[in-house]
Order: sequence, then C-alpha cells, then structure tokens
Amino acid sequence: MWHAPEEAWRYENDSGEPTFIENTTDRWSRDEDGTMVHAVKSPDTMYATMGTGSPSLLLRAYDVFPAKTTRGFDDQRFVGPSAPRAVRVRGRDGWEVSALDQHANETVTYVFDAELGIAVRWQRGEDWMELENPSLDDAFEPTLFTWTGPSRPAEDDIARFHREHEERQRVLAGIPQALPTWLPMTTNVQPQSGDARAGELSLSISGYTPQFTLRRWVTAIGEPKAEWPNDSTPERYRQSIGDWTYEIRSYQEINRDDCVRIVDSIVPVDPPDRDPADITAELAIEEHDRREAEVLATLGTGRVLADHLEDESLLIRTDFSDDAAWRDIAVAAMAPVPQEGDTEFAAYLTCIDNPEYDGLTVDGLLEAIGEPPPYYVFLVDAETVKNPEMPIVAVYTGPDEPERPRGRTFRVIPSEMCGVENNLSIANMDFESFADSVDEDGVFRGFPEPVRPIEEVTTREIAHWIADDLDTDALREFHAQIAGRKYRYPVSLFEVELAEVHAHTRDAEHGTHAELLGYDEFLGATSSGGPALRGTVPTHNGYWTFVIDRGSHRPIAAYRITFAPYVPPAPQDGVPQPMKLEVPFVCTEPVSFSLLTDDDDLIDRGVVQRAILAEAARLHPDAGIVGGEPVLQRIPRLLGFNIGCHVQIDGRPVFYVAIVIDIDDKFLVREVPPEGLRVVGPGEV
Repeated sequence: MWHAPEEAWRYENDSGEPTFIENTTDRWSRDEDGTMVHAVKSPDTMYATMGTGSPSLLLRAYDVFPAKTTRGFDDQRFVGPSAPRAVRVRGRDGWEVSALDQHANETVTYVFDAELGIAVRWQRGEDWMELENPSLDDAFEPTLFTWTGPSRPAEDDIARFHREHEERQRVLAGIPQALPTWLPMTTNVQPQSGDARAGELSLSISGYTPQFTLRRWVTAIGEPKAEWPNDSTPERYRQSIGDWTYEIRSYQEINRDDCVRIVDSIVPVDPPDRDPADITAELAIEEHDRREAEVLATLGTGRVLADHLEDESLLIRTDFSDDAAWRDIAVAAMAPVPQEGDTEFAAYLTCIDNPEYDGLTVDGLLEAIGEPPPYYVFLVDAETVKNPEMPIVAVYTGPDEPERPRGRTFRVIPSEMCGVENNLSIANMDFESFADSVDEDGVFRGFPEPVRPIEEVTTREIAHWIADDLDTDALREFHAQIAGRKYRYPVSLFEVELAEVHAHTRDAEHGTHAELLGYDEFLGATSSGGPALRGTVPTHNGYWTFVIDRGSHRPIAAYRITFAPYVPPAPQDGVPQPMKLEVPFVCTEPVSFSLLTDDDDLIDRGVVQRAILAEAARLHPDAGIVGGEPVLQRIPRLLGFNIGCHVQIDGRPVFYVAIVIDIDDKFLVREVPPEGLRVVGPGEV
C-alpha cells in the first residue's frame, strides 16, 4: 500500500501487482476476472468501504484529529479525546489517545508516533491496524498512481445493468394485469372539533390496507419459482380459479375470508394463446440451459493454479479419464446440503480443470504452491473418479510442523464437503480435526452422532439419591458440595459401561498442574465393569465426574479435578491491557440461569441499578446519565457474583460491573475502561 496526501492511493498484492489505484481524477480496481476496471471520478460518485476499513483510517488520521474549526462529519468521529498515554507500537515510542466515534457509538484509540507525529495504530473494539516501518521522505512518481495497462470502463457494467433493467420493465409492462377490485380496509377515525349541544363534529378519517404481493400462474403450466423478495415473504392464501392459480404473500397477517374475497374480486385475463405443454417444454429447456451454463462456469476449464492461491478453496482435477465423472463429482461437492430447519450449507469451491495438472501428485502440488497460502487444497484423482462414493482428497498445504506435517491427506465424500470447506475456510476447525476423524479406510463421512443423555436431572436430585450411601471421602466431599449449593444446577446422565469409563479415565491427560481428589478410588470402583450412569458437575476451576447405579441410583464413585488458576498472557507492546481488579472473594457456585425462578432467593434488579447509577453520578457529576439496568433478568444472591450493566453517559455507552460483597444488597461497583476489566480473586494472578 502506497499513499501520497491527499488523494493518491495504490494497493499491491504480494507479487507487486496493483489491485487498486486512485488519484484525484481516476480510480482503477482489479475485478474478479483479473481485469482492471477504470472509473472516472465525479462529484456524484460515492464510494463506501465495508468491514474494518481501509488504511486511510491510519494514514488520514489528520482528518479526524485534531478537530477542525468547521463542523462536519469528521468532527463527530473523535469526540472528547483523552489525555495522551505513553506506549510502544512495533518498537516505536508513541502517544495513545482515545475518544468517542459518535457515528459508530464506539471508542476509537489512536497511537501517534512520538518522532514522526503520524498515526501508527488505530483500534475500534476488536478491530485494529498498525503501520510498520513508516517513512515520510519517499518521493512518489506520479505514474505510480495511474494505470496504463488494459482496462475496461466501469460505465460498461452500469450501462449493462440499466439496459437489462429497462428491458425487464418493458416485458413486465406488456403482460396483461389481472387486478382485484376489492381490498380489505381498516378505517381510522380521529375527532378534531365539535359541539355536543348541537351535535356538530369534525372527524379526520383515513383508511389502511395491508400490503401484499399477488402472484399468478397458469395452473396447467405449473408454479414458477418465487423470486426475490417474494421467496422469503410468507404465503397467506392460494386458490385456483379457471385457468389460473392465485397466491397472496405478505409479512402482515391477513384474514382468510379477506383473502378469499380478494381473489374472487379479480377480473381475469386470457391465458397465453399457446399449448401449455409447449410452454412447459420450452421453460424446461431454458432452465436446463441455464443450469448447464452455471455448471460449465463453475468447472474452471482452463484455469491456472497460480492465479487462485489466495482466499479460495480449490478443487483441482488431476484425473482426465472421464469428463462426465469429473462434472458429477464437482457438482456433488458444491451441492447445497439441507440442515435442520430450512437452512442449507454448501462448499464454496474454485474448480480448476486444466490438463496441465493431469496426474498431479501431493508432492507436485506442494511444489507448485510454494509457500502458503493456500493452507488446504482438494484434489479429484483416479480413486475419486472410480470409487462410487467419489472420495475427494483433502491436502494440508500450510506450514510444516511436527504435529501437523505439510502434505497430510484424508479423503472426504462430497456430501461432507460443505462442513470441511466451510470450517477450514474460516479457521473454525483445524485440518487434523477432520483427518483424525476418518473411518478405517481413511475417508471422512461425518462426525459420529453425539451420545445423548438418557435423563436430565439436577444437583438436588443427585444429592438426595446418594445421601445415605457415602463410603469414601471423595463421595462425602462430592455430596457436601452439591447439597450445599443454594441453587439447582442441571446434570445430564449418560448410559455407560464402567470398563470403558475406567479405560478412558486411566488414559486421560490431566496436566501437570491439575489436582485430583478420589482418582484412585474411582479407578478401582470402575475396573470391574458393568452398566452405570455417568454425569459431570462443574466446580470453581474444575469439575466432578461421578457414576451411579442405573436402577437404584446408588453412588459407585466420584472424583474431582481442579485446574490451576488462569494466568493471563504476557503484555505486548502497543496492545492495551485490561484493568485488574483484586477482590477478596469470588463466586464459586456455578449458576444455571435457565433454572432460576421468581421463587428463588434473588437480588432485586432495581437495587443493583440504583447502586450503578449512584457510582456513575459520582464519577461523572455533570453528565446526563441513563440506563443502568442489569443484563441478567434474575440475579442470584451469591457472595462475589458479578453483575453487568449498560449505562449511557452523555449518549456514550459505558459498561459497569457490580460485585456482590454482602448478601444484604451491598456491592462493589466499577466502571469498565475501554481496554476491559479482569476480576482477580485470591490465589489468582
């Protein structure tokens, strides 16, 4: 990225090719097909940046700070700056200043370089940018911000859109309209003036009719696919009359009798003067041709691997023995897969069909890619083509690591491609998460169905069941903890075989800093095998695992694992650290808010709100303060429990935390700074 004040910009990719150029009169941007699109700038053209924003947020910090003397949009983007704080960014000394962006209603933080005076860091919420190796003495050639290579004018795309829109409107205008002659109406009446003695009265009268969409089609031809926005509009009524079928869609509720009357009032028109069978056949051919064109466009014929190495999930054809099979595999891999409800997921793949990659091996692929990205690639090889399941090869192409070797592979059936591709593309799951979950033949056919509990109970029921049969210290401690809790907590019971529980517990890695209670007794009690019920109950910094008899609910064994307290990562230069609040106690009882009821012992939300507003008024005596309602609808009365509240201070959102320090409604209240707040209890860092 290159920038020359005030309006010259150039972005380049890793290969040094320009992807965006702008100067005072022109703008070029690289389209998806690799062509530069040229736009001549005018006062009537508006450009918008979606997402975090462009580097202009850093390089044009002077647009927002210091504030200008004239009022305008930029004057509201950095309101009420804080006093500067000394920080370091990428090894450079700087001054950090925070203020409110009134348009985004969020706090924005800049770091200005102490030597150069330019902004080297910008942050808003979790989004941030930093400037590395800033230099102010580069002399830019004017040609850097122009493009002399091949391009096409942006007006071509706009003109094509207008032509298509006008043609569509012309066709629609030529279709005979069948309009209803009756609509339901609600009459609104508002008195304005009058005299009761004389009976004189003036009324303001208006009518309201619900907005709806009326669709129609020739019944013999069949229902066409609903287009946007009607495809998401609820259907309210449908009726066939004569040659036509009519449908009413609306986001508003419409009485069925009114729908019937609307349709009955329609003055019909004549259907097309053609045989419906001929029209149906013609539409089927057009739909086939449209789908065929879509498929051919997605197959990637002639594409070159080097042009698609960034931000794309690649499906590369390496076997050219069967064109039809390649097509079927690619289509199946990208086909939408229905999920629960009405949602669908699909793999978003860039296909590459080029004989240059015939017989391409994993080693050859890694050599062709070089350094990542991409971090994964999918291959269609001879086994994919010949195997009826069409198992596609997934290859890890990221950095070579001992636990994650570059070139590791597994196979995946097409119906599972959406889950693999979607999760890998956003780094929601690791490559090995799928590679370690393949069947014995190395093919991933989906994750196994999770084991479902056979019973849902609470800690109170567990405590009642085991109270009279506590023969070990661990069971007595387990019972004491769950019986001593103030509130119920949900527990899922799973049907298990004790021998499997024994093996799993014996082989589990608990970490060197974890503390175990009752572990050996648990292993001894489960070694003999037999059916049982297993459950877990969370504790502060750990959890209990227990097994009970299936029929009598008699306790068999329990053990507790307690992990070392959380240790935050070491501070980094230029990265704001959350404020640390040390308290003499923390809430150690887990709470299930879904099980809390109004019959439980709860803290009144109004009491918390008054405590929050009182502290906000103390800190901001001259400000306008509103809000303070607790986030939670039901607040348990537990020592050390944290309660979050939103407050508006002169229109600026501020978050407060109230910590219960006495069960008789006394709280420790703190305003959470922009960098966050971390509550630290005894023994924590």
